[in-house]
Amino acid sequence: MLAALFLLWMLFNGKWTPELAVIGIILSGVIYAAICRFTGAGLLFDLRLFRKMPAFLELMIVLLVEIFKANLQVIHWIYRSKETEVHPEIVSFHSGLQTEAARAALVCCITLTPGTIVADLSEDDTFVVHCLDHSLAVGLDQSGFIRCLRKLEGSA
Repeated sequence: MLAALFLLWMLFNGKWTPELAVIGIILSGVIYAAICRFTGAGLLFDLRLFRKMPAFLELMIVLLVEIFKANLQVIHWIYRSKETEVHPEIVSFHSGLQTEAARAALVCCITLTPGTIVADLSEDDTFVVHCLDHSLAVGLDQSGFIRCLRKLEGSA
């Protein structure tokens, strides 16, 4: 995280000078120490985050692909509204995700995808999702989101 803070500092400055690099290292160190003190993060936390980076990047790619595909489908429905009929549907499923953070991330992924929105998430891991059409509901409980989030949890 220290390196990320330093890179962010240099990115925001827009130029590379030795003075800015030294100031950036000092400020990044102070901010990193504060983060470690107040959140309990540290070197081990950073290593775990670094190990999970490929799974996180995979989740971001899956999210972007699903958003793109859903946008094309919704655009198709809009422009062909007289020819195609939309059948809204409410589905419920269990994700099998263990942590609340993963469930919250799944809620965000589903809601960010056009045509779907999470209506409810109960304590027993039951997701209730409103889909604009039945085609968006198919395979929702076995989506790439859940697969990626299980990798991030470490359970898959």
